[in-house]
Amino acid sequence: MLMGISIRDVVLIEALDLEFQSGFSALTGETGAGKSILLDSLSLALGMRGDTSLIRLGAEQAVVTAEFDLSNLSSSHPLLVLLEEQGFDGKDAPLILRRILHHNNKSRALLNDHPVSIGLLREIGQLILEIHGQFDHLMNVNLHHKILDSFAISHNPEMEGLLILLAAAYKSLKIAEEELVHQRTLQEEAIKKQAYYQQIIKDLESLSPKDGEEESLLQERQDIAHYGKISDAVQEALTALRTPTDFQTALYSVQKNLERVNIIGLKELKDAAEALDRASIELQEAYELLRGLYDLNQESSLKLNAIEERLYALRAVARKYGLQPIELYTSHQEAQLAIETLNEGEGRLHSYETAVTKCLNEYISLAEKTHEIRLEAAKALSERVMAELPGLKLDHATFRIDVKKDNQPGPRGGDHIEFLIAANKGQDLAPLAKAASGGEMARLMLALKVVLSHHGYISTIIFDEIDTGVGGAVAAAIGQRLSLLGRNVQVLAITHSPQVAAYAQQHFHVRKREEEHKMVTFVETLKHNERLEEIARMLSGSIVTNEARAAAQQLLECSI
Repeated sequence: MLMGISIRDVVLIEALDLEFQSGFSALTGETGAGKSILLDSLSLALGMRGDTSLIRLGAEQAVVTAEFDLSNLSSSHPLLVLLEEQGFDGKDAPLILRRILHHNNKSRALLNDHPVSIGLLREIGQLILEIHGQFDHLMNVNLHHKILDSFAISHNPEMEGLLILLAAAYKSLKIAEEELVHQRTLQEEAIKKQAYYQQIIKDLESLSPKDGEEESLLQERQDIAHYGKISDAVQEALTALRTPTDFQTALYSVQKNLERVNIIGLKELKDAAEALDRASIELQEAYELLRGLYDLNQESSLKLNAIEERLYALRAVARKYGLQPIELYTSHQEAQLAIETLNEGEGRLHSYETAVTKCLNEYISLAEKTHEIRLEAAKALSERVMAELPGLKLDHATFRIDVKKDNQPGPRGGDHIEFLIAANKGQDLAPLAKAASGGEMARLMLALKVVLSHHGYISTIIFDEIDTGVGGAVAAAIGQRLSLLGRNVQVLAITHSPQVAAYAQQHFHVRKREEEHKMVTFVETLKHNERLEEIARMLSGSIVTNEARAAAQQLLECSI
């Protein structure tokens, strides 16, 4: 529950600290006193949108801190689960949410004095506190689904698990349907391009393009061209070694002649003959190397012609299909895959259709179960709300929850759920927006909250003037139900009705006064005599009469 709120420099509030009790608390005050500022401030602490216009004139920043007691929450409560996921332990210590607005347009959010995102603050706020206008939630038909399911979960424990399975089944169904649509698209595209693919395969089957072949051929052609540059030098060297003199024969003749005349074994002649022998060997090796290069060049010339022809063939086919030669290999593979897909398409489509049918049957089965539970829950919830209506002076009203199959599958099933009401005898049931006045809607929402207070996760509910447009016995009935609701959840109500305020266990009076040539809002917690005066003021206006005090006393005594 909300333990307290601290507000600094928000609009007309300089400094305000309020402590709240469990049960039903009322906030009263004249129009314009600043009650809405309190709601705006609390909304800030809960992560709602805020801007610099909320910062009090002359202040640098606005700060709002809200403190909650989570000790009464079960360990499975979504808020405690969320806090644990975020690394916080909120069970054994107060939960403190703080929001800071600064003129530099930077907004800061803190959870137990640790910086967090504003989104996390908002998510936490939605799990612990609700703020209602006169009848805002009931006007949104999309929320009727949520309200009924919340009751259905408490009415039938199986419902929570079914909703989880149903959402998963819907997701699987959508995935299967998307895959089927994709496969059908592939099949249709393959049929349209069948002749095209068959021609590509025919042209490329004999050509057999390889992955990256053009790049490889260009590199090889470049290497061969480099060999051509040294071809003339190699050929000239070979010619020189053979004509006009055979250098090797000459070397051999000189070597033998020197060996023959070296009868006395002169070392110089011997060394010279050995050097000539080595030179002959080196010359032969050089000749063989040059000859190898010459032969390689001759082979390369023949290979170059083959490369040019291959490049021409690849480029000719690529031009035919508006492709680059580098794309031929991939296009060939894609064409083969497309034809295979076309040939296997019927079988593949059948398997995807079978998968969709299986997912759909599972979804329908789960949706049917949730539909039956909703029908039972709708009947039970309608009866309980009907039981609350007489106490709210709606004796002749009829309330019903309509659950119909609309054949539009969704993550929560295919049911259309809408709250219907006939406010008076003789009227037909009709949607709330068409059949109920503002006061009737407010009382109906209150009846729902009383019934659902045992089944929801929210521990604090704030009502903003839900008693607008009603008075007398109806207002007293609203106050009585707010007090009753306060037995299960903490209730705060901003009200202009003395009958409602009289039923509160805690009473706050919001006022504004002039201080140092500026208006300042402040809040007082009223004791018994102060409550009597405030309720008397609400009854009589600016001049409080003894008759008003007597009426206020009677209201307070009747509310006990």
